[in-house]
Amino acid sequence: MKTDTKKPLSIFMVNFDWDDMFRNSFTIFKEKLDRDKLIPDVNTFFFFSWSRISYDSGYDSKADRFKTVHVKTRIYKLKPLLDIRAMFAVRAAAQKYAQRPDVWMTYDFGMLPALWLAKKRHGGKIVLCVSNQPTIYSKTRRFGLIKGWYSWISERMWWRLADHFFTINETMRSYLQDIGIPANDITVFTIDTIERDRRFIDKVEAGTIRKKYNIPPHMKILVTVARLEAEKNYPLLLDLCAGLGPNYVLIALGRGSLLASLTEQAKKLGMKERVIFTGLVSREEIWNYYRDADAFVLLSKAEALGLVFWEAMYMNVPVIGSTADGIVETIGKDGERGRIWSSDLGQKGFNERVEYCVTPSTDRDAMRARAKEYVVLQRQNSVTLNDLYESIIFTK
Repeated sequence: MKTDTKKPLSIFMVNFDWDDMFRNSFTIFKEKLDRDKLIPDVNTFFFFSWSRISYDSGYDSKADRFKTVHVKTRIYKLKPLLDIRAMFAVRAAAQKYAQRPDVWMTYDFGMLPALWLAKKRHGGKIVLCVSNQPTIYSKTRRFGLIKGWYSWISERMWWRLADHFFTINETMRSYLQDIGIPANDITVFTIDTIERDRRFIDKVEAGTIRKKYNIPPHMKILVTVARLEAEKNYPLLLDLCAGLGPNYVLIALGRGSLLASLTEQAKKLGMKERVIFTGLVSREEIWNYYRDADAFVLLSKAEALGLVFWEAMYMNVPVIGSTADGIVETIGKDGERGRIWSSDLGQKGFNERVEYCVTPSTDRDAMRARAKEYVVLQRQNSVTLNDLYESIIFTK
């Protein structure tokens, strides 16, 4: 991680710590900051965290540079009410704990009014980090029409309150520009889980996952990594995998609200023994799944980037993706760096793409090489939040 920054920053961040990671999994918490180019080894952080619990003291610290106030809320599913509450609670926390940060940061358009009010009193710059497509994602969830409408309104009402936007690729740059955000106000950074996990990648052992689940050598392993939620299109993926025949195993890494229904679906499809839901997998172990995968597949309805594609491509795993914008940006044309599947291709088209990926050939191996080269090239973007701050402090 780049640490030769001119100015260490103090950062006030509004986030959602539902799993109480700050106390229970601080190393993972810190790694997420590293991933998003926030340089946790240099900068100082204060987190205003919505959570299901609240700290008895209301305040905690790690190594004096990471401090948080956890605010318990039961209205996190009622986003408009949470955004209104934030307008009072964030400013009060900043006042109580004497916060005068260089940067006010959030990943949520709805939190911008709260940060703007705090900024008016305490100074600093507001940076919105946008790593997904809120309106598109919201529409895939329960009550999607209402949630999508609120996301659309929030994006267009509040974006002017931010000083700058930090996002992850060209797909997201276009998404922000479609809202009306000027190109000069958008900076693209590269999420890099590969360098962060280098110590784990170097220890990968072939055959580990086959042995763990007793998968015979003749069976092909398809791996997917995603939350078990509506936007990831798991019901369709299970239907298509059922049509591949008995010589394929699907291993799904991730957890989510659809686990029970997907387990029941696999049973009804007669493939209960050929679908493995692993739950949450550690960063140390995930690379062994990539190593043993014959192909990686993810057919999301919406995907801003699909970072897991980068991970699979870096590990030389052939990938199959949907026509979601972020996936297409990563894969390119069908066959360029992976295979693209669309609904009009049906079961036959899916089977053909899977067969192509799991069967050794000169064309397939050239595709894998192009895929890894692409990931290596994307990772050369080393811009950090500190670089961004240096550019906006004199212009806004």
